[in-house]
Amino acid sequence: MIWSSPRSPRLAIRQLDRLTAAGLPALWVAFDEVYGRSQRLRKTAARAGLAYVAIIPCDYPVTTPAGTTIHADQAIPSAVFERRSAGNGAKGPRYSDWAMTATGIEGQYLLTRRLICRPDQYTFYLCWAPPGRPATITYFITIAGRRWPVEETFKTGKDTMGWDQSQTRTFNGICRHTALTALAQLRATAIRSTLTGSIQLPDHDSVPESHTTPDDLVSDADLIIPLGDAPLPEHGGKPCPPGIAAIKLSIAETTRLAHLATQYTTGLISRARRAFALRWSHRRRRHQATARWHHYNTRLLTATEPGSQPQPKGGNAT
Repeated sequence: MIWSSPRSPRLAIRQLDRLTAAGLPALWVAFDEVYGRSQRLRKTAARAGLAYVAIIPCDYPVTTPAGTTIHADQAIPSAVFERRSAGNGAKGPRYSDWAMTATGIEGQYLLTRRLICRPDQYTFYLCWAPPGRPATITYFITIAGRRWPVEETFKTGKDTMGWDQSQTRTFNGICRHTALTALAQLRATAIRSTLTGSIQLPDHDSVPESHTTPDDLVSDADLIIPLGDAPLPEHGGKPCPPGIAAIKLSIAETTRLAHLATQYTTGLISRARRAFALRWSHRRRRHQATARWHHYNTRLLTATEPGSQPQPKGGNAT
């Protein structure tokens, strides 16, 4: 898969050309509305044998199988919607109502998404799959849903790597800033990946005497960092299990724990203060697990309300 981040469709076309020339494995490409308007970009993807799912505006002209031209939103009255999930998000399955209609171009379809919470809000996609590829609604919804991780990457870039906070104005400066912040994230990722379940206590000589007073109220069990991940509900309406486990360590939480270990190793905090911070970390992760459970429950219940049962996967165009 590939996606495009430049501001000009011409640059996206160059990316596709370079990808094709390099022989890199790719099956599809997804565009937002800026790129979806470009017929030349869509044709470039088709020539490269890449299926595409391109967002288009509501007034974009679409040719019907009968040869007439209509706006994308004029296909709504005759559309047959079915409830599908575009993949799991932070709050559970991302259910929406979807409909797919054939266009006058072979292999191309108009895909329409309607929000459950705002049924008057629609998103329109032009989709195409090369011969031999299953041009089903499930296939195109899956590709459309894969844009969500891309948006998350942009959010991470702005929030974590500071792309929207940097004062650099040159290309080299931006690259250096990004490299430094990416290294910081990689460090946190490496720490999270190598955690074994407890923080290694420092040697007695490495901590100042004033911080080595034994505390009978703190045991080794208080210094354990629970690993693993909390469960998710299989269906809506399932009660949250009492004493639900903590969610998987996030990069942000790993950074906090690494900072905590550094503070203890350098003698800035006591053993009791460290155990207190670890208990709060565990409580925070369990609270996040409970919140995620209820978010998933809400999504699953919404998707299975009477009259809105999800249809079997793998359907063809309507």
